[in-house]
Order: sequence, then structure tokens, then C-alpha cells
Amino acid sequence: MPVFFILQVVLFASVAIVVATLPKPFRARYFYSYLAVILLFGGLLGNAYAVEVAGGITVGGTALVKGAFMLTAVLFVLVERDVFVLRRLIFLVVSVLTFTMFLLAVMSMTLQAGGTFNRYNLPPALFAADTPLIVLIGIMLVLELAVLLWLFEQIKRVSTSSVVVAAGFTLGFVAVVLLDGLISPILTGEMRGQPTSAALDRAVGSYVVVSLAYGLALLVFFILFPARLTAYAHERVFTWPTLLSSSQRIIRELSEKEQQLTQSEGRILQSAILAGLGYAVSNATTGKVEECDRTYAEMHGLMPEQFTGLDIVRDVIEGMVHPDDLKRARVAHARLLAGETVVTELRHLRPDGAVRSLRKVYSPLPQETGGAFRYQVVGQDVTDTRQLQDSLQQSQKMDAIGKLTGGMAHDFNNLLAVILGNLELLDEEVTDPDHKELIRNSVTATMRGADLTRNLLSFARKAPLRPKVVDMNALVENLQSWTQRTLPSTITVRTRLEPALWKTRVDPSSAESGLLNLILNARDAMPSGGTLTIETANVMLRPDDPALEGTDAAPGRYVLLQVRDTGEGIAAANLDKVFDPFFTTKPVGAGSGLGLSMVSGFMQQSKGLVRVASTPQEGTTISLYFRVAEDEVPTAVPDPGVDLQAQDRHILLVEDDRQVLATMRSILTRQGFRVSTATTGDEALALVPRIDPIDLLLTDIVMPGMLQGGDLVAALKRDRPDLPVVMISGYFDAGAGADPRSDAMGIHLVKPVKRHELLRAVAQALSSAPPAETAG
Repeated sequence: MPVFFILQVVLFASVAIVVATLPKPFRARYFYSYLAVILLFGGLLGNAYAVEVAGGITVGGTALVKGAFMLTAVLFVLVERDVFVLRRLIFLVVSVLTFTMFLLAVMSMTLQAGGTFNRYNLPPALFAADTPLIVLIGIMLVLELAVLLWLFEQIKRVSTSSVVVAAGFTLGFVAVVLLDGLISPILTGEMRGQPTSAALDRAVGSYVVVSLAYGLALLVFFILFPARLTAYAHERVFTWPTLLSSSQRIIRELSEKEQQLTQSEGRILQSAILAGLGYAVSNATTGKVEECDRTYAEMHGLMPEQFTGLDIVRDVIEGMVHPDDLKRARVAHARLLAGETVVTELRHLRPDGAVRSLRKVYSPLPQETGGAFRYQVVGQDVTDTRQLQDSLQQSQKMDAIGKLTGGMAHDFNNLLAVILGNLELLDEEVTDPDHKELIRNSVTATMRGADLTRNLLSFARKAPLRPKVVDMNALVENLQSWTQRTLPSTITVRTRLEPALWKTRVDPSSAESGLLNLILNARDAMPSGGTLTIETANVMLRPDDPALEGTDAAPGRYVLLQVRDTGEGIAAANLDKVFDPFFTTKPVGAGSGLGLSMVSGFMQQSKGLVRVASTPQEGTTISLYFRVAEDEVPTAVPDPGVDLQAQDRHILLVEDDRQVLATMRSILTRQGFRVSTATTGDEALALVPRIDPIDLLLTDIVMPGMLQGGDLVAALKRDRPDLPVVMISGYFDAGAGADPRSDAMGIHLVKPVKRHELLRAVAQALSSAPPAETAG
């Protein structure tokens, strides 16, 4: 009856499918056991009975068992994906069939022997061992399985589509099992002396039914476990060399490949270590970190055993990611759960309080049906790289701003010089007090414009500096009386000065301006009053000191000038922006945003560094670190007290801006000097031999033409080494020729210059040299 046939097929197929779903350590063991049982009892079952299906078609036990063997062996190969599985199956077939032949022979002889109690009167012929037939069946099973696996490999080469592979495998399986049904009757019939046509008539219908039944079972397995099929479709499992080569050769080749693999893994591991790459696996289904290596854990400030088992959302994302990056972290996690490969770069907070930038690549792992959703993570600490990029970006930004402000300062200071000079000349002619007041207001506004330009040049690191050996304590004490008069009475000023403070080499006026900026910022941060503390100290910065992190400053001895207030503080989000030009949190009109930028530029130009620390509602501390002046003592430069009378001295005035030239010429001639003029360095050098000997060169630094101010001075000093020089410019640029800030280049003034400062500089320069002798 068909029912019994269906029950037996379902039984054989179900056991095979259940074994295929077992975990890997137990799966192969049960597969081998099940295949051995099928082979051992197959012969007995085949000889015992045949089941009628329909229409006179009967299926013998041998056909049922051979179909079950083929199905189980195919499932074994599909789930194990082991290139040696066929060799092991051959060994299993040979071993079990050999044992079966001996067992059948022993049982037949036992039943024939006298004195044997045969309870069920079993005929000895039932267990007669047909050795040639058993050997033939074994050979056929092995060949058919080899052909089937080879056919599978050919189908995978055509397409790796799950539908194509499933259909191809199923049809191939049915074809091979059916082919066995056609070939076996011919061979066995000839061996037993039976007519071939009669054997085929009985077998064809039987094997058609068997092949279709077990083919349907194989298709059910593909539908239930598509991941198994996909994994097999993407691997090369069966090869004829693997089947036919000697075990010794295969073992040798495997050993060589394993050695190569070990070396490659070692290189990859070493490369990962050198690149600082860490690895982890997380389980999105359970929401936990399943594993990680030491590098990955340490970049989060933990050990592997501490990081493994953490909750992905609560402990890693919410607990470690910087608050400002949390939104991006949540979006990335949502994309990952949707199956995407995600790349992030987020700041993480470590348990020790350090903030590290970690770049991570998340990639989903292959997921089996009903299995957990896992993904792998490769991480790298890119904090240092990010800091270098930020420093480079800042440097490029400052370079661009420097070029912009440098060009603007040159032209703007020329305009201010003309305005200031003419206002001061006009002031000498005007007697009306109201008019004089208007002139004084205009002069004040002009100098404020000059201060703005100097601030721009300062944060662009292009402000002309004249460093001297300075006692920072003295600078603070000189400003103390001014600050007490300027600050409101609600602010208490305290100073803590190191008695044996080291000396530093710095531009005193720029240092004083920077300190004033910090004091004014502290005042604005304490509208309701508070305490302003100014401290100095000697500090030694070592290479690993946090103060040097992210700077070009060298370790060594520094003079620390610290300004601390108890004001409103700075929000954490703004700490990285406080030194950006024009950044301010003050109301419109209350600040330009250039103060701290100017301080930062001045400190970097002075080879020092500046640090800021702040806590909202508690206060802010600005720390300035000045390099110590090694083996130098402060030298006071006395006011020369020279006479500002011209004494018929001859000055060569070189200035490319004709309005500035006219204004300065008027100031000098009114003082009684004889003035010759030129608009370029080349014109001035050509003019010198054609005029009376000059007593002083007053020249701009940045001019059109080949000779810049520094070059002109160097050219004239080759013949007149003692020639007095006063240089004036809007700013110093590397393209201005020889360094005009050098003491050998004379006195350096920055436009716009007040009339009395210009005349004092000219008089000071002339006082050190006798009048030039007139040739003749």
C-alpha cells in the first residue's frame, strides 16, 4: 500500500534532516552512525520484503535503503562542506559492507548447523551472502555519489542563485538515483542469469517513484534551510584530485597550506597591530558584545574581559559615546540593524576621562535562518590623526587669514598713516579749542583702527615683534594699578607671584596687551562681581606633559602666567572655538572676538603655548606658557633724550604710497630736515649716487620692485655700514627681503606712527652717527 511506502520515506528522510540540524561537534558523529545503520540493515531489508505502491509498481527494500543513503550522504556533504567527506564515506561503505558480508555468512551457516534453535523457522537462504552483488552495490553507491557531487560543482559554476542551485541540485539528485535504478537491474540481472528486459520492467517504475520521493525530501530541506544551500553554493567542496590523490600527498599539501595560512594570519595580525586595528563581534539579537581583542577593548579604556558582555546600547553607545556625537551614533546603529555596512568616526569617553576619536567599520555577518543577527566591528583610534588634521586645517586657515590680513594691513595702515599724519599737521595750525577737540577725537579713532589692525596681524601670527628679556612679575605689577582703577569694585584682584621667577624673552608690549585682554575678558565674565587671580610660576614641561599635547611647543622650562576668574565659565561645546577669530558669546557690539585669537597667535609666534580650562558657573583659567630666556638678563634701554632739532641733516625717504610719502615728507621738512624721496627700493638705490650724502635712511619694508626694504638697507650698508636706518611698515612679510626686525637693520616702526614717535626714532638713530661728509 502507498501508505507504508510514504511512511518509510518520511522516516528515512526525517532522521537525515534532523541529524543535519544538530550542532557541529555532534553532527558528523550521528551522520556516520546513521549511514552505517542504513548500510548494515539495507541488505536484510531488501531481501525481506517489497512494498506495492500503485498500478502494480512495487518498491523493494534495497531501493528504499539506497535512496535513503544517497539523501543522507548528500545532506552530510551540504552541511559539513568538507572536501574529504567523500573519502570518509568510501571508507565507511567498504567497512560496513565488508562487515555485512561476514555477518550474513555467519548467520546463514549458523541456521544450517545442527542443534541451532530456529524459533521463527527462518530459511538460511534469507541470509545467504551474495558477495559479488554486495560489492557491486558498494561500488555503485560510491560512483553515483562522486558523480552527483561533481555535478553539483558544475551547477555552482553556472550560477550561485539559490533558486537555480536548489532546482539544479534536486534535478541532479533525481537523475542520478533514477540512473542507478536503470543500471543496477541490468548488472544484477546479468549476474544472476535473469533476462535484462524483465529486470528493467520491474525496476524502472520502482526507481522513478523512489527518486522523486527522496528528491522532494531534498527540496524540502533546501526550503527549510536556505542558508545551508547558500553557504555550499559559495564554496568549492568536491574536486577529483582530492578524491584520487594519496592521503600522504594531501596531508603534505594541507600542511604546506596551513603553514602559509599561519604565516599570512601572522602578517595580517602584525599589520593590524601596527595599524592599531581592533576587532569585536556583537550580537544584535541579544544586544550584547560577544567577543573582542585586546586592542579593541583598550581603545575604550577597558580590558577584553571587561568589554565582553557589555550591553551595546546602554553601556557602549549611551555610556561611552561623547554626548555631542550621540545622535549620530544612534542613527548609525539603526542603519546597522537594517542590514547596512556602516562606517563611523565618533568621540568616546574613557573611564579615565580621556576623550578619544574612534573610527569603526560595522559589517553584518552571514545569518542562518532563525539564527542570531551578529555583526563584526573593526575599530581604530584616530585621535592623533584627527589632531594632526585639525592642526593642519588650523594652520592652513591661519595662513589664509594671514595673507588676507597682511595685504589688508599694508594698505589699511597706509591709509591710517596719511590720516594720522595730516591730522597732526593740522593740529599745529589750528588754534580753536573746539577744532582741536575734533582733531584729538579723530586721532583717537585712527589709533583704534591701528589697534584693530595689530590685533588682526597678531592672531595671524604676522605682527612684528621685538622680543626682549622680560621679568613677568614686573609686567604684572606695572599693570596692577591700572587694573584696580579700571575694574569695578565688585571684583577683587589677587596676585600670587613666584619670588624667584625665571626670565622670559618676549615682546613686552604684546605680552602686556595679551594680559590686558585676559583681564578684560575676566571682567566681562563676572558682571555680578567675583575674584580675579593673576599668578606666575616656574614650570618644567616634560615630553609627556598634557599641556604640550597637540602643539609644536618643545618641552623644557617655562614661565607660567595664569589668569583665573570665578565667573560664568565657558560651555564645553565652545572650548574648542574660543581661539577662533571673531568667535564670541558676548552680545552684539560688546566684543570683536579677536582678543583670545590675538593672544593665541602671539603665544605661538613667541614659541609658547596657551591653554584654557573652564567649568560653567564656576570660572575660567587661562594659562600662558612663555619659554625661559636661557642665560640672559634683562637690559634696560634708557630713553636717549636726544634733541629733536634737525641740524641740517639729509634724509632719504622711501615709500611707495604717494600720500604717505607726502605726509611724512611734510612732517620731516617742518622739523628742518632736508628730504629726498623715492617710491621704490630700486629707484632709491639708483638715486643715492646723484644726491648729497644722506645722514639717514627712512624706508618702507614692503614695496613694489625687486628691492624690498630689507634688501635696500643691506645694499646701502655695504658702502656705509654705519648708516642710520629707520624702517617703517604695516607688517613684516617673508617676501620683504632681509629680516627688517634684525637689530642690524636699525629702528623698526609700525604704521600708523604718531608724529612725535617718528621724530623721536629719527633723532635716536641720528644721535648714534656723525653727519655725513659732503663729497667735493
